[in-house]
Amino acid sequence: MFTLVEKLAEILANYGLRFLDHRRTVRDSDVARRLLDIVVLLQDLCLRGDQLLAQARRFADGVADQATETEFGRLLDEQVITIVDLRDSIVAARALLTSIDAELYLRLSPFLDGKSGLLTRWAQQRKLSTYSTTTLFFLPTAAIDRVAAGSETETEADRADYVRALALTLRETRSVEVRDIRVVGADEAGRLRRDVEDADAELARARELCARMASSVEQAVGAEAMAALRRSLVRDA
Repeated sequence: MFTLVEKLAEILANYGLRFLDHRRTVRDSDVARRLLDIVVLLQDLCLRGDQLLAQARRFADGVADQATETEFGRLLDEQVITIVDLRDSIVAARALLTSIDAELYLRLSPFLDGKSGLLTRWAQQRKLSTYSTTTLFFLPTAAIDRVAAGSETETEADRADYVRALALTLRETRSVEVRDIRVVGADEAGRLRRDVEDADAELARARELCARMASSVEQAVGAEAMAALRRSLVRDA
């Protein structure tokens, strides 16, 4: 899940920053607002991700209690809600975002598909398990890159290949997962700590990209317009 957040931030930053650097005009305020809305949702995911990792460390260290378990489940549920909101926000902004670069649609499509997109499949994984490492971390970076790269076409045959590749990757990941991080031996605890450290780095990268996008939006529209955009987002929340 942390890799998904970083990858989305990376894609949107690469295209969004390019747009804001070269098209700073009043008519582009709608794109700026959409980007800021997406940035805020990504930042929410990062903040809650930090909290989830803090709970995961408690499991790895053997100091978790019932309150830790309850909080962990609550945070995952809230993360699912924000993931759905993020997907809906990007889909709603698709036409505007594609005006940045036609290729953006293809880059985002493996994440956004309502039936088998990566965001949807993570939300489905949450329903299957609360305490597995697949639910907490989802797929490795290399696996997401491989699956996403194979989906960047629009033919039915290629879509079928993507669905099969994603299903196979998920099976492979589940076959080596820690099924319950509440009860881990020494080896599994060490692996969990390493995974948490990797996820920390991914969140740090995502936060950096979000900060750059927010800063570029402000530079593009001005401080006063930026404040108005933030107020409108608060009203709509």
